[in-house]
Amino acid sequence: MVPQRRTTLELDTDIVQRLVRRLDAALDASGFARLEGGSTEVYKIDLKKPDGGALVLKIYPDEPEWSLSKEALVAGWLENLAPLVPRWLHLDESRTLLPLRYALLTLLPGRSLRHWMAEPDIEQAYRQMGALLRRIHAIPMPAYGYVRAHGIDKPLSTNAEYMTAAFEDVFRRFRDLGGDADLGNRLQQLASGSFVLLDESDGPVLCHDDFHQGNVLAIRDDAGRLGLSGCLDFGNARAADNLFDLAKALFCSAHEDPRSYRPILDGYGAVDHPDPERALWLYTLFHRTSMWCWLTKLGLNATAENGPGGLIRDLRQMTA
Repeated sequence: MVPQRRTTLELDTDIVQRLVRRLDAALDASGFARLEGGSTEVYKIDLKKPDGGALVLKIYPDEPEWSLSKEALVAGWLENLAPLVPRWLHLDESRTLLPLRYALLTLLPGRSLRHWMAEPDIEQAYRQMGALLRRIHAIPMPAYGYVRAHGIDKPLSTNAEYMTAAFEDVFRRFRDLGGDADLGNRLQQLASGSFVLLDESDGPVLCHDDFHQGNVLAIRDDAGRLGLSGCLDFGNARAADNLFDLAKALFCSAHEDPRSYRPILDGYGAVDHPDPERALWLYTLFHRTSMWCWLTKLGLNATAENGPGGLIRDLRQMTA
């Protein structure tokens, strides 16, 4: 469903060597290679050290200009999840060595969970995804709002205020981007009829807002057990209701593998909410509409009934 963005950067051994020397003058690079996945270019840099070792080079596009600093900020908030979260070791926005901004990070073991989806014990990893998301949501935030480099942008004190504005914005974008007017009106009426649920939030928490198989790593231990080894990509992070983020994780993960829905939910555990299923439905309506807007803005034919991810089809089913 999600298209890949590329920065198309040319690297060579000399530039990579100079990059690692910016971090530590005593380091030497022995080689580098592009890493799989990701919405921007990410490289593994091998180091000449007695015990081996490696770094990650992550390249950031020009827009948004605050994306690098935001990821470093959010990673700092998640330091209690070590070693599942990389550490940002060096940030460079000067464009003196590379034409784009970049960061050097610690390398986490494992491969994207997408690599393991055909394994017979994948549900074990999905339950761990749910448990990890719950740990992220254990981090309280002072207000509701989108996170940028400086913290929460335009903070709001209540979930109802934050999400009411978010719903109004997403339905406006749906109409402006050519979405079916009748469908948009029905979706908006359905959402408004459930807005009372927005008052039930327990308070703003840190939300990943892009939690799916592509942004978690897994590895097999010495006993052969499949387990999560990392969590990546905090560029979408925000402060919101925990069910807002759980709904997004379930929506995106189930799109890649329908088997993931139930074990992620089970791994997350009990939710203190008077009507969690209805709340998840409401937030899923928001995420599907928002995803349709994003894909359409990128130029994909998301208007087709069975377009990217079948979003229009699924939205129509939500109105049935």
